[in-house]
Amino acid sequence: MAHPLGEWMTDNADLFRYAGELACMREGADRILLSGAPSAFLSPLFRTIYPKSTIIAVTEDAEALEEAMQGTDGVEGRMIPFQECMEKQIDIVVSVLAVETLETRDLTRYLFSLHDCMNEGGNLLLSFPSTDRFMLSPMKEEVSWFSMERKVRMKRYQAEDVMKALQMIGFSIRAVEKDDNPDLGPVITIHAVRC
Repeated sequence: MAHPLGEWMTDNADLFRYAGELACMREGADRILLSGAPSAFLSPLFRTIYPKSTIIAVTEDAEALEEAMQGTDGVEGRMIPFQECMEKQIDIVVSVLAVETLETRDLTRYLFSLHDCMNEGGNLLLSFPSTDRFMLSPMKEEVSWFSMERKVRMKRYQAEDVMKALQMIGFSIRAVEKDDNPDLGPVITIHAVRC
């Protein structure tokens, strides 16, 4: 893939290793929602793992979406916001590196909208750069995770805050992991199930 995000995904494959595990958890997944800028590039991977499922890739990056959709059959591409997915019940939601682009108020809305579009018992996989320190973390300009030459406004959430929000909304936390990424620092991955 020519897009820098494609190279970034290859270099950071550890962030996506859960895709196969999700397949074991939910073999009969009918609808899968991939949210965040990398979602378009995750589509071919999920198309391979879930050949019979409807896959919906939602991103705000039109160029990434267009490039990733080329040659990928059976994937619906959508631009954010994804309210039109709400009435369609989703079995698996994968949100990779989307949370850090949201202010706290928008994060709550985002998590509620994921909950609302999912079937009961559906799996949510959420990955985001975090901070190890207990401190208020306002949006700051940081090097973008898909282009080291570009700065973006990013907020680093603590895992405890996101887990608490998920539990209050109606998710059950199943697993939490932390990986140290050379560019992003600590990256938290949460696996939760919609109650």
